[in-house]
Amino acid sequence: MFYFVILLLNSLNRRLIYSPKEELDKYSLIFTKIKYMNRLFIIPQLNKSVIAQINNINIQEINQIDIPFNSKSVITENNLIIALCFDLKALRIFDINGMLIDEKLNFNYKSIACEKNIVYFGGEFNIVNLGVEYNNESLIFGETFSLIDFEISNFYLIEIDLPIDLIQGKSIDDILINGNQLVLVDNVQFPKYMIMYDISTPNNPVHTRTDELPNNGTYEHIIKGDINNNWMVLFSSSYGERGSSQYISISGKKEGRLSVYRSRRQEDSGILSLIFNDICLIDNNLFILLNDDLGYIDLNEEISISKFKKIPTKQTDLKRIFKSPDNSLIVISENEFERVELNNYLLML
Repeated sequence: MFYFVILLLNSLNRRLIYSPKEELDKYSLIFTKIKYMNRLFIIPQLNKSVIAQINNINIQEINQIDIPFNSKSVITENNLIIALCFDLKALRIFDINGMLIDEKLNFNYKSIACEKNIVYFGGEFNIVNLGVEYNNESLIFGETFSLIDFEISNFYLIEIDLPIDLIQGKSIDDILINGNQLVLVDNVQFPKYMIMYDISTPNNPVHTRTDELPNNGTYEHIIKGDINNNWMVLFSSSYGERGSSQYISISGKKEGRLSVYRSRRQEDSGILSLIFNDICLIDNNLFILLNDDLGYIDLNEEISISKFKKIPTKQTDLKRIFKSPDNSLIVISENEFERVELNNYLLML
Protein backbone atom coordinates (compact mmCIF):
# COMPACT_ATOMS: atom_id res chain seq x y z
CA MET A 1 0.00 0.00 0.00
CA PHE A 2 2.84 2.39 0.82
CA TYR A 3 4.38 1.78 -2.62
CA PHE A 4 1.04 2.47 -4.29
CA VAL A 5 0.66 5.82 -2.51
CA ILE A 6 4.17 6.96 -3.52
CA LEU A 7 3.58 5.85 -7.11
CA LEU A 8 0.32 7.76 -7.25
CA LEU A 9 1.89 10.95 -5.89
CA ASN A 10 4.82 10.81 -8.29
CA SER A 11 2.53 10.30 -11.28
CA LEU A 12 0.50 13.48 -10.82
CA ASN A 13 1.80 16.89 -11.84
CA ARG A 14 -1.37 18.78 -10.96
CA ARG A 15 -3.71 17.15 -8.47
CA LEU A 16 -7.32 17.95 -7.80
CA ILE A 17 -7.41 17.62 -4.02
CA TYR A 18 -10.94 18.71 -3.03
CA SER A 19 -13.47 21.45 -3.49
CA PRO A 20 -13.62 23.95 -0.61
CA LYS A 21 -16.92 25.29 -2.04
CA GLU A 22 -19.17 22.27 -2.01
CA GLU A 23 -21.84 24.17 -0.06
CA LEU A 24 -21.52 27.43 -2.01
CA ASP A 25 -24.93 26.92 -3.67
CA LYS A 26 -26.53 27.36 -0.24
CA TYR A 27 -25.50 30.98 -0.31
CA SER A 28 -26.43 33.78 -2.67
CA LEU A 29 -22.99 35.29 -3.02
CA ILE A 30 -23.08 38.76 -4.59
CA PHE A 31 -19.74 40.29 -5.50
CA THR A 32 -20.42 43.92 -4.58
CA LYS A 33 -17.91 46.12 -6.35
CA ILE A 34 -16.59 48.62 -3.84
CA LYS A 35 -14.42 51.40 -5.17
CA TYR A 36 -12.00 51.30 -2.27
CA MET A 37 -11.81 47.51 -2.09
CA ASN A 38 -8.19 47.36 -3.19
CA ARG A 39 -7.30 49.57 -0.23
CA LEU A 40 -8.92 47.31 2.36
CA PHE A 41 -6.88 45.12 4.67
CA ILE A 42 -7.36 42.95 7.74
CA ILE A 43 -5.99 43.85 11.18
CA PRO A 44 -5.72 40.71 13.35
CA GLN A 45 -6.95 41.20 16.91
CA LEU A 46 -7.43 38.84 19.83
CA ASN A 47 -11.13 39.58 20.39
CA LYS A 48 -12.40 40.49 16.92
CA SER A 49 -10.26 41.26 13.91
CA VAL A 50 -11.02 44.35 11.86
CA ILE A 51 -11.65 45.13 8.20
CA ALA A 52 -10.01 48.52 7.68
CA GLN A 53 -8.69 51.04 5.20
CA ILE A 54 -6.51 54.15 5.36
CA ASN A 55 -8.61 57.32 5.12
CA ASN A 56 -6.25 60.27 4.67
CA ILE A 57 -3.73 59.40 7.41
CA ASN A 58 -6.08 57.55 9.75
CA ILE A 59 -7.18 53.93 10.03
CA GLN A 60 -10.90 53.71 9.27
CA GLU A 61 -12.62 50.64 10.70
CA ILE A 62 -15.13 49.23 8.21
CA ASN A 63 -16.37 46.19 10.10
CA GLN A 64 -15.39 43.41 12.47
CA ILE A 65 -14.64 39.93 11.19
CA ASP A 66 -14.29 36.52 12.84
CA ILE A 67 -10.63 35.87 12.05
CA PRO A 68 -8.31 34.78 14.91
CA PHE A 69 -5.18 36.67 15.85
CA ASN A 70 -2.80 33.97 14.61
CA SER A 71 -3.80 34.17 10.98
CA LYS A 72 -2.94 35.68 7.63
CA SER A 73 -5.54 37.07 5.23
CA VAL A 74 -5.75 38.27 1.64
CA ILE A 75 -8.51 40.06 -0.28
CA THR A 76 -9.24 39.05 -3.85
CA GLU A 77 -10.05 41.39 -6.71
CA ASN A 78 -13.66 40.21 -6.65
CA ASN A 79 -14.10 41.16 -2.99
CA LEU A 80 -13.59 37.91 -1.11
CA ILE A 81 -11.63 37.81 2.14
CA ILE A 82 -9.60 34.60 2.43
CA ALA A 83 -8.18 33.84 5.88
CA LEU A 84 -5.66 31.13 6.70
CA CYS A 85 -6.23 30.42 10.41
CA PHE A 86 -3.10 28.65 11.63
CA ASP A 87 -4.10 27.42 15.09
CA LEU A 88 -7.46 26.16 13.82
CA LYS A 89 -5.88 24.63 10.71
CA ALA A 90 -8.80 26.16 8.86
CA LEU A 91 -9.51 28.17 5.72
CA ARG A 92 -12.26 30.75 6.13
CA ILE A 93 -13.90 32.57 3.23
CA PHE A 94 -15.87 35.77 3.84
CA ASP A 95 -17.68 38.33 1.72
CA ILE A 96 -16.38 41.89 1.77
CA ASN A 97 -18.68 42.78 4.69
CA GLY A 98 -17.19 40.07 6.88
CA MET A 99 -19.97 37.50 6.56
CA LEU A 100 -18.65 33.93 6.66
CA ILE A 101 -19.40 32.08 3.41
CA ASP A 102 -17.50 28.87 3.99
CA GLU A 103 -15.00 27.21 6.32
CA LYS A 104 -12.87 24.18 5.67
CA LEU A 105 -11.07 22.40 8.49
CA ASN A 106 -7.93 20.25 8.28
CA PHE A 107 -6.51 22.91 5.96
CA ASN A 108 -2.94 22.58 7.14
CA TYR A 109 -1.17 25.17 4.99
CA LYS A 110 1.42 27.61 6.35
CA SER A 111 1.53 30.47 3.83
CA ILE A 112 -0.84 32.43 1.63
CA ALA A 113 -0.61 35.12 -1.06
CA CYS A 114 -2.94 36.55 -3.68
CA GLU A 115 -2.78 37.89 -7.22
CA LYS A 116 -6.07 39.20 -8.60
CA ASN A 117 -8.56 36.38 -7.92
CA ILE A 118 -5.99 33.61 -7.56
CA VAL A 119 -4.96 32.66 -4.02
CA TYR A 120 -1.78 30.64 -3.52
CA PHE A 121 -1.04 28.34 -0.58
CA GLY A 122 2.21 26.81 0.62
CA GLY A 123 2.83 24.16 3.22
CA GLU A 124 3.62 20.49 3.59
CA PHE A 125 1.69 17.70 1.95
CA ASN A 126 0.49 14.82 4.10
CA ILE A 127 -1.66 11.75 3.71
CA VAL A 128 -3.50 10.71 6.83
CA ASN A 129 -4.06 7.08 7.81
CA LEU A 130 -2.04 4.81 5.56
CA GLY A 131 -3.76 1.77 7.01
CA VAL A 132 -3.71 -0.67 9.88
CA GLU A 133 -0.61 -2.39 8.55
CA TYR A 134 1.24 0.90 9.03
CA ASN A 135 -0.29 1.56 12.47
CA ASN A 136 -2.56 4.22 10.96
CA GLU A 137 0.40 6.61 10.79
CA SER A 138 0.47 9.74 8.65
CA LEU A 139 2.86 10.07 5.74
CA ILE A 140 4.47 13.52 5.60
CA PHE A 141 5.63 13.72 2.03
CA GLY A 142 7.19 17.16 1.79
CA GLU A 143 6.62 20.61 0.33
CA THR A 144 3.39 21.54 -1.40
CA PHE A 145 2.25 24.51 -3.50
CA SER A 146 -1.43 24.93 -4.37
CA LEU A 147 -3.89 27.50 -5.66
CA ILE A 148 -7.59 28.25 -5.74
CA ASP A 149 -9.13 30.26 -8.58
CA PHE A 150 -11.78 32.39 -6.90
CA GLU A 151 -13.16 33.53 -10.24
CA ILE A 152 -14.84 30.12 -10.38
CA SER A 153 -17.89 29.71 -8.17
CA ASN A 154 -17.21 26.03 -7.49
CA PHE A 155 -13.75 26.54 -6.01
CA TYR A 156 -11.17 23.79 -6.31
CA LEU A 157 -7.81 23.45 -4.62
CA ILE A 158 -5.23 22.49 -7.24
CA GLU A 159 -1.66 21.48 -6.42
CA ILE A 160 1.15 22.76 -8.64
CA ASP A 161 4.14 20.58 -9.41
CA LEU A 162 7.36 21.61 -7.66
CA PRO A 163 10.70 21.34 -9.51
CA ILE A 164 12.58 19.90 -6.51
CA ASP A 165 12.88 16.54 -4.79
CA LEU A 166 10.30 16.56 -2.02
CA ILE A 167 11.70 15.78 1.43
CA GLN A 168 9.72 14.47 4.37
CA GLY A 169 9.08 17.18 6.98
CA LYS A 170 9.91 20.13 4.72
CA SER A 171 7.47 22.92 3.95
CA ILE A 172 6.87 26.05 1.88
CA ASP A 173 6.95 28.61 4.69
CA ASP A 174 6.21 31.81 2.82
CA ILE A 175 5.03 33.05 -0.56
CA LEU A 176 6.28 36.43 -1.80
CA ILE A 177 4.89 38.32 -4.80
CA ASN A 178 6.54 41.24 -6.58
CA GLY A 179 4.89 42.22 -9.85
CA ASN A 180 4.65 39.11 -12.02
CA GLN A 181 7.19 37.17 -9.95
CA LEU A 182 6.13 34.74 -7.25
CA VAL A 183 8.74 33.32 -4.87
CA LEU A 184 8.25 30.21 -2.74
CA VAL A 185 10.51 30.01 0.31
CA ASP A 186 11.48 26.49 1.35
CA ASN A 187 12.45 25.70 4.94
CA VAL A 188 14.01 23.60 7.72
CA GLN A 189 16.33 20.98 6.28
CA PHE A 190 19.27 21.77 4.06
CA PRO A 191 19.18 22.26 1.11
CA LYS A 192 16.64 25.09 1.21
CA TYR A 193 15.36 26.80 -1.90
CA MET A 194 13.76 29.87 -3.36
CA ILE A 195 11.54 28.68 -6.20
CA MET A 196 10.51 31.37 -8.68
CA TYR A 197 7.43 31.40 -10.91
CA ASP A 198 6.13 33.77 -13.57
CA ILE A 199 2.49 34.58 -12.74
CA SER A 200 1.74 36.80 -15.73
CA THR A 201 -1.19 34.41 -16.07
CA PRO A 202 -2.02 34.07 -12.37
CA ASN A 203 -3.88 30.76 -12.59
CA ASN A 204 -1.00 29.14 -14.49
CA PRO A 205 2.29 29.70 -12.63
CA VAL A 206 5.32 28.95 -14.81
CA HIS A 207 8.53 27.90 -13.08
CA THR A 208 11.46 30.12 -14.10
CA ARG A 209 14.30 29.49 -11.66
CA THR A 210 15.33 27.70 -8.47
CA ASP A 211 18.02 29.14 -6.21
CA GLU A 212 19.55 27.45 -3.18
CA LEU A 213 19.38 29.41 0.06
CA PRO A 214 22.40 29.65 2.39
CA ASN A 215 22.12 27.70 5.62
CA ASN A 216 22.11 29.89 8.75
CA GLY A 217 21.81 27.22 11.42
CA THR A 218 20.40 23.93 12.67
CA TYR A 219 16.71 23.30 11.94
CA GLU A 220 16.32 26.74 10.43
CA HIS A 221 12.70 27.80 10.02
CA ILE A 222 11.56 30.71 7.84
CA ILE A 223 9.20 32.87 9.90
CA LYS A 224 8.44 35.61 7.38
CA GLY A 225 9.71 37.17 4.18
CA ASP A 226 9.16 40.46 2.38
CA ILE A 227 10.10 41.71 -1.08
CA ASN A 228 10.08 44.78 -3.33
CA ASN A 229 11.87 45.89 -6.49
CA ASN A 230 15.20 46.43 -4.72
CA TRP A 231 15.29 44.05 -1.78
CA MET A 232 14.26 40.71 -0.40
CA VAL A 233 14.44 39.96 3.34
CA LEU A 234 13.96 36.64 5.12
CA PHE A 235 13.37 36.40 8.87
CA SER A 236 14.26 32.97 10.27
CA SER A 237 15.17 31.13 13.45
CA SER A 238 17.29 28.09 14.29
CA TYR A 239 17.67 25.90 17.35
CA GLY A 240 20.55 23.92 18.79
CA GLU A 241 21.62 22.25 22.01
CA ARG A 242 23.21 25.45 23.37
CA GLY A 243 20.47 27.90 22.46
CA SER A 244 18.57 29.57 19.66
CA SER A 245 19.38 32.19 17.05
CA GLN A 246 17.35 34.50 14.86
CA TYR A 247 18.42 35.90 11.52
CA ILE A 248 17.30 38.54 9.06
CA SER A 249 18.95 37.85 5.70
CA ILE A 250 19.00 40.71 3.20
CA SER A 251 19.65 40.46 -0.53
CA GLY A 252 19.14 42.79 -3.47
CA LYS A 253 21.11 45.98 -4.09
CA LYS A 254 23.60 44.55 -1.58
CA GLU A 255 23.68 41.66 0.85
CA GLY A 256 23.79 41.55 4.63
CA ARG A 257 22.61 39.68 7.69
CA LEU A 258 21.39 40.63 11.15
CA SER A 259 21.43 38.05 13.93
CA VAL A 260 20.71 37.69 17.64
CA TYR A 261 21.52 34.73 19.89
CA ARG A 262 19.88 33.49 23.07
CA SER A 263 21.64 30.83 25.14
CA ARG A 264 19.84 27.93 26.74
CA ARG A 265 20.62 29.47 30.15
CA GLN A 266 18.98 32.74 29.12
CA GLU A 267 15.93 30.90 27.84
CA ASP A 268 15.56 28.77 30.99
CA SER A 269 16.07 31.65 33.42
CA GLY A 270 14.12 34.28 31.49
CA ILE A 271 17.11 36.62 31.25
CA LEU A 272 16.29 39.55 28.97
CA SER A 273 17.96 39.33 25.58
CA LEU A 274 17.42 40.79 22.13
CA ILE A 275 14.64 39.06 20.18
CA PHE A 276 13.37 39.80 16.68
CA ASN A 277 9.57 39.60 16.73
CA ASP A 278 8.60 40.80 13.26
CA ILE A 279 9.82 42.55 10.12
CA CYS A 280 8.38 44.74 7.37
CA LEU A 281 10.03 46.15 4.24
CA ILE A 282 8.99 49.55 2.89
CA ASP A 283 11.10 51.09 0.12
CA ASN A 284 14.73 51.03 1.34
CA ASN A 285 13.80 50.78 5.01
CA LEU A 286 13.69 47.53 6.95
CA PHE A 287 11.35 47.92 9.92
CA ILE A 288 11.96 45.55 12.82
CA LEU A 289 10.07 44.77 15.98
CA LEU A 290 13.02 44.25 18.33
CA ASN A 291 11.64 43.03 21.65
CA ASP A 292 8.84 45.61 22.17
CA ASP A 293 10.63 48.39 20.31
CA LEU A 294 9.74 49.45 16.81
CA GLY A 295 12.63 50.72 14.73
CA TYR A 296 14.24 50.57 11.34
CA ILE A 297 17.50 50.20 9.45
CA ASP A 298 18.15 52.12 6.25
CA LEU A 299 19.38 49.40 3.90
CA ASN A 300 21.26 51.95 1.80
CA GLU A 301 23.54 52.45 4.80
CA GLU A 302 25.57 49.90 6.74
CA ILE A 303 23.49 46.79 7.46
CA SER A 304 24.14 46.37 11.17
CA ILE A 305 22.06 46.05 14.33
CA SER A 306 24.03 49.03 15.63
CA LYS A 307 22.22 51.14 12.99
CA PHE A 308 18.80 50.27 14.45
CA LYS A 309 16.88 53.52 15.07
CA LYS A 310 13.87 53.48 17.37
CA ILE A 311 10.50 54.92 16.36
CA PRO A 312 8.07 55.89 19.15
CA THR A 313 4.57 54.37 19.14
CA LYS A 314 1.46 55.04 21.19
CA GLN A 315 0.81 51.33 21.61
CA THR A 316 2.83 49.11 23.93
CA ASP A 317 3.37 45.35 24.03
CA LEU A 318 3.53 45.22 20.24
CA LYS A 319 3.08 41.81 18.64
CA ARG A 320 3.18 42.34 14.89
CA ILE A 321 3.92 44.88 12.19
CA PHE A 322 2.86 44.97 8.54
CA LYS A 323 2.26 47.37 5.67
CA SER A 324 -1.16 48.29 4.32
CA PRO A 325 -1.89 48.43 0.56
CA ASP A 326 -0.84 52.11 0.48
CA ASN A 327 2.51 51.28 2.19
CA SER A 328 1.48 52.62 5.59
CA LEU A 329 3.15 50.90 8.54
CA ILE A 330 0.64 49.30 10.92
CA VAL A 331 1.62 48.11 14.40
CA ILE A 332 -0.64 45.91 16.48
CA SER A 333 -0.89 44.55 19.98
CA GLU A 334 -3.45 41.90 20.89
CA ASN A 335 -6.40 44.33 21.01
CA GLU A 336 -5.00 47.68 19.82
CA PHE A 337 -3.48 49.02 16.62
CA GLU A 338 -2.18 52.20 15.05
CA ARG A 339 -0.79 53.64 11.86
CA VAL A 340 2.73 54.95 12.41
CA GLU A 341 3.41 58.28 10.72
CA LEU A 342 6.75 57.72 9.03
CA ASN A 343 7.33 60.52 6.55
CA ASN A 344 8.11 63.34 8.96
CA TYR A 345 9.98 61.06 11.34
CA LEU A 346 12.21 59.52 8.68
CA LEU A 347 13.02 62.96 7.28
CA MET A 348 14.07 64.15 10.74
CA LEU A 349 16.61 61.36 11.27
